[in-house]
Amino acid sequence: MNLLTKNWAELSLFLFMILTVVLGFFYVTNPGWRDLVSPYHCLFSQATGLLCPACGGTRAIVHLLSGNILIALKNNGLAVLMLPGIVYGMITSFRLAFDHRFTAADINIASIWLWSIPVVVVIFWVIRNISAFTFLRP
Repeated sequence: MNLLTKNWAELSLFLFMILTVVLGFFYVTNPGWRDLVSPYHCLFSQATGLLCPACGGTRAIVHLLSGNILIALKNNGLAVLMLPGIVYGMITSFRLAFDHRFTAADINIASIWLWSIPVVVVIFWVIRNISAFTFLRP
């Protein structure tokens, strides 16, 4: 990657991070902004009548940002439980972009974790659409 491309990538990532923090701050401090993300629509659910693994994920994050952890877990527990991994991925991405001493060879993740994520998502997807597991529905 040449220097101009790397600088552009670093600047873009930094601006995205700033924008995310600013929008998150205004979302949490201004209740009127919460109305902008509702009502919640899932195209997969509307087309098939089934819930996708992400159904309720937006509501879960909204309630998590508002401090309602139990309601967030009720809306989509998988989305809430996967947040630490998502945060780790974001931090690793930022380190790859900004810390010139940190390289892809420094990332040490066991392959079992990488393979287990899609397996868990598919199992969650199937189970939440079975009528006996209505507690997994948002």
